[in-house]
Amino acid sequence: MKLNDLSALSALLSKEEADLLAKEAAFTASKRKMGTGQDVRVYLDKKARRGKAVTMVEGLQLSTEMRDSLARDLRQRFSAGGTAMKDTIELQGDHVTKVKEYLKQNGFNVR
Repeated sequence: MKLNDLSALSALLSKEEADLLAKEAAFTASKRKMGTGQDVRVYLDKKARRGKAVTMVEGLQLSTEMRDSLARDLRQRFSAGGTAMKDTIELQGDHVTKVKEYLKQNGFNVR
């Protein structure tokens, strides 16, 4: 049997394999998003920064690894420098609207 596209690939699986694959897909879909229902505050800060704008994300209640991963994603997505400390992420530059949209997509309640 020759396959020209991947849509016919599922025809090669046995019933047990197809059921196992469907269970895995359902499990990954049911996993919660990173910030399900978590309230965070996003604002622009210029105080004590010599006029430089910094986007602040406060109120994160994530593990250290999750917070660092979110900070890395934000820095890469918006091509900005930044840092993560305690429950706060700082991004260099004015990215408030873009950060709000990104966090809403990941299940956070943004104020």
